[in-house]
Amino acid sequence: MSEHSVLILSDKDESSQAWLDAFRQRGLEAESVPSAASALDRWQAAVPMLTVVDLSLPVEESLQICRDLRALGGAPILLILPSANGNVILEAHRAGVTECLIQPASPAVILLKALAWSMRAGWAWPVSGPISPMGFSE
Repeated sequence: MSEHSVLILSDKDESSQAWLDAFRQRGLEAESVPSAASALDRWQAAVPMLTVVDLSLPVEESLQICRDLRALGGAPILLILPSANGNVILEAHRAGVTECLIQPASPAVILLKALAWSMRAGWAWPVSGPISPMGFSE
């Protein structure tokens, strides 16, 4: 992983594959891992530009994973939640999450978030066309 990469921590094969395809179409290095241990290993090797966390776990377990990642670096963490209220979102931010999205989260939204964060970090990645709701160029 490099600082221009996206790490997807997900146990949902279909959505993680859609996100991988969307990021790769845009010229980003993207990798998906199924476990927190794998994500922590990747962060210890090199903190990615963005990490998307979308796990079928109780919220508190997902938040602990985010705390563990945050302890390793300051890169953005996007947490996908099945549902949320203000307290859950507040706890997520306290755990080091940069932003929360509620399912279903489209690849297009995540691509736009990644573009915004990359611009804040001072580098650009290729955007070779419009981003459709499915995350692919039309």
